[in-house]
Amino acid sequence: MSSAAVTPIDGGPRTRLTAPAWLVRAAGVVLPVVVGLLAAAIAWFRLPAGARDTLWAEDAAVFLTQRLQLGPFASLVHPYDGYQHLVPRLIAEVAVALPAESYARTVTALCCAVVGLVAAATMVFARRTIRTTAVRAVFALVPALTPVVAFEVLGNSANLHSFLLFLVPVLLLVRPRTWAGSVAPAVTAFVVAVSEIQAVYFVPMLVLVLTPRSRRSWPIGGALVLGLGLQMLSVLTSARVRTPMHQDPSDVVTGWFLEPVLSTLYPKAGSAAVRLAQLGFGIAVVLALVFVAAAAVVLVGRWRRGDGLGPLRTLTIALLVGSPLAWAAGVVLNPTPLIDFSEHGITSIGQTGYVRYAAPASMFLIGLVVLAAERLVRIGRTRATVVAAVLLVGLCVLLGVRALPHDVARSGAPTWSAEFRQGERDCERGAEDSRLEQAPWGWGATLTCSTIQDDAFPTDQR
Repeated sequence: MSSAAVTPIDGGPRTRLTAPAWLVRAAGVVLPVVVGLLAAAIAWFRLPAGARDTLWAEDAAVFLTQRLQLGPFASLVHPYDGYQHLVPRLIAEVAVALPAESYARTVTALCCAVVGLVAAATMVFARRTIRTTAVRAVFALVPALTPVVAFEVLGNSANLHSFLLFLVPVLLLVRPRTWAGSVAPAVTAFVVAVSEIQAVYFVPMLVLVLTPRSRRSWPIGGALVLGLGLQMLSVLTSARVRTPMHQDPSDVVTGWFLEPVLSTLYPKAGSAAVRLAQLGFGIAVVLALVFVAAAAVVLVGRWRRGDGLGPLRTLTIALLVGSPLAWAAGVVLNPTPLIDFSEHGITSIGQTGYVRYAAPASMFLIGLVVLAAERLVRIGRTRATVVAAVLLVGLCVLLGVRALPHDVARSGAPTWSAEFRQGERDCERGAEDSRLEQAPWGWGATLTCSTIQDDAFPTDQR
């Protein structure tokens, strides 16, 4: 049965009903699973049917091809483009065990499942930071609902690292009650680090871990550092090919307003270009100020030791700094002419489209709004709670409407199943192998006719 407890809140004492222990434990297991399944379903729903059957960039040309060349498990630690990519390679490892003709749909489904796992992990690991269950659930769904992710990032293993990055600041705020409780977040931190080198942005947060009071969190920080150490070893020992190009600093700054910020309101770059032509750059600045205001809701006010807001403030600062940092590092280290706004004007975004580096930066910004709702709930007054509820419902409606399926970067490209059937015809005409095209143009993978005719990938090294 329930019991009552008197708990001091900002505005004074208040009676709170405490649920039975067994119900709390059951909810702690069931809710993350439900949120994870919902996030995976949203990710799958947001992709048009054709895109689910179309591979993108490294999915076949690199991860599948290298898996077939190197054999089982050997490819898992093989660096590509200077980095380790553990999760994408695990996906390839699982997908080759299933029928070859359905490889693209299998990869898409597994990538959506990873988005669900990120959401479920966020529900579990953010309990100390975001105490309100409903708020934490919305925060966990942010990666799946972020408008810009659908265009290029969602449903392919080449860009899964953007979703994994969302977990890093949450993991570094976990404070296990037992040493055994540190195992799951530590393993997660290691897997994320050897899949996403950008986790290095949050290394300064380790200062919070390296204290005697936080000693049970040391395995989490150690796992992250170990994973990043392996990444740095790959950087030093393997080649990373890039065409030399100057990226104008003004374009980097302008790009943050136009892509991570503006895409939260306009998921289609063409619509954003129209609004920019009508209203000017000011619309992006005003929208950016909304996110700054959301951070201010959490950060402004009297800071008192022991008020329970420390983790919430830390996560808010991490997201506020992490958004421009993730964007700037992405486009500076990977220069692209797609953000040459100083040369072609801000409305050129309508022709170039959003770039993938906007994804994690945009997730962090939307996350700030959710954290603001948590702060309002913590005030403990009815008016503030109502405002928080309206904020969360409004955000969910806004993101939900923008999550409706529409054309993505690989829409209209050759589908894997159609290419596979063409390969069957090539083999019937006497060919020894067949090249299966994918998106973008020029990427693809070559399969032997034995693989195509058997509808099964080889189980050993080729």
